[in-house]
Amino acid sequence: MRIRTILAAAAAPAALAAVVLGTAGQASAAVKPPTATIVASTHVAGVPDTTVGSVDTGRYEDASGHITDNPALSAFGPVWAIDNVTNKWQVKPLGNGAYQVDRQVIGTFAAFAQPNAGPVAPLFQSEVDGQMNGTNSYVVYSANGPQAQNLPAEEPTGTTSHEQLMQLFPDATKITGGDTWVFAYHAAHGSMTQRYDTLPNTWGNITG
Repeated sequence: MRIRTILAAAAAPAALAAVVLGTAGQASAAVKPPTATIVASTHVAGVPDTTVGSVDTGRYEDASGHITDNPALSAFGPVWAIDNVTNKWQVKPLGNGAYQVDRQVIGTFAAFAQPNAGPVAPLFQSEVDGQMNGTNSYVVYSANGPQAQNLPAEEPTGTTSHEQLMQLFPDATKITGGDTWVFAYHAAHGSMTQRYDTLPNTWGNITG
């Protein structure tokens, strides 16, 4: 499945950087990774929403975050909806170049296929639009820390969460996590929650 106002303290203007490079001590202070929590937000439309269930929707998300109808190119599973979301990234230093990154998602979804399988998931009777929200967490390793000014207020259509993380941490050497997602979907005729630690056939159903 799947933000852009950054705290001013997170950005180091080029003009200021040019000034502080005058002495070794000042230069060192200028590039010192942040020690306080940073919050950044961005909006992105056209985000493929995938399911880990056994349903084959005939459309898939490839390794670049694009939709394909070729199952051989599927990297993240079948796509069942397209999301329009705002991501809020909260970055907390852990020390030794590691950062806890929590992602909060809020927005809308437009479903075109059934995401679930099993007796709790009858087929859609019609397309369903609704509200969605979710969370996910990562740990990022970076020498220079988050560069919040790199995250635009409006992302290009379909920009993936991984691409946004790399905008925040252009020098990231490792990203772990991303597997503790919890997403809730609400439509006029029902709701569904998808959790990383539950079976897909327990997720419920959103009906049209």
